[in-house]
Amino acid sequence: MSAPVKLAVLGDPLAFTLSPVLHRAGLEALGMQGGSEALRVPQSRLGVTLARLAAAGYRGVNLTHPLKRAALEHVTETSDAAQRAGSVNTVSFGPGLTRGDTTDGAGFMALLEDLGVGIARAGVVLLGAGGAARSLGLALLEAGAGPVTVWARRPGEASAAWEEIAGARVTGWDSEAGRAALAGAEVVVNATPLTGPEEPCAIGRIPRGARVVDLVYGPEVTPWVRAARAAGLEAVDGLGLLVFQARCSLALWTGREVPLAPLAGAVGWPR
Repeated sequence: MSAPVKLAVLGDPLAFTLSPVLHRAGLEALGMQGGSEALRVPQSRLGVTLARLAAAGYRGVNLTHPLKRAALEHVTETSDAAQRAGSVNTVSFGPGLTRGDTTDGAGFMALLEDLGVGIARAGVVLLGAGGAARSLGLALLEAGAGPVTVWARRPGEASAAWEEIAGARVTGWDSEAGRAALAGAEVVVNATPLTGPEEPCAIGRIPRGARVVDLVYGPEVTPWVRAARAAGLEAVDGLGLLVFQARCSLALWTGREVPLAPLAGAVGWPR
């Protein structure tokens, strides 16, 4: 009999996460023995923790804030998407190997497909310019979306990080150019930790007919998504992305495609 599969999610502070629930549901759906746990790991301890988990026989881990960029320094190999995005959310352990991948972009595209959102030539605004936003931007542009506009608090710094992602345009937060792009957007994504009903931008500024996606998730639908729905917009929170990126991560760790229904049912998505 094969040894049980050991998985985990790492982050800091990791106050709320459903990743272990998804990991366990995926393994069960595949008929595999194993488990998963949530581990609070400060950025300064990431390298030591990854080495310890690899030595303990873990198959892989997901990473969340603030570890995604730092992980690039602690893996022996990275996927092209993770390297270009400067973001790792999935680490796989093997003999003499620690591989970093990002499943955020692939998971986001799978989510949009499941929601019936056509992305070809669609105008997209990403509110936030960090690693998750870059992973999404790469996937969106490769799928033919455009224009993709990125709202950044520090546009000068963000522009340097985005310079290799052709087709994306970085603007200042709530700048004139950013507001113009928002007015014509078909998809608006909150890629920041902001969760208030008027954050990261006022719902009234989002055009009718645009699809709203909040990458934040919690025990309940986020206030921003509730406000968007109250205004008549179709909106989902980050639980959907979590389901689809976890499905992609599980495929990397097990080499098998995990059915969607057990994962969605385990965390109550859609909601």
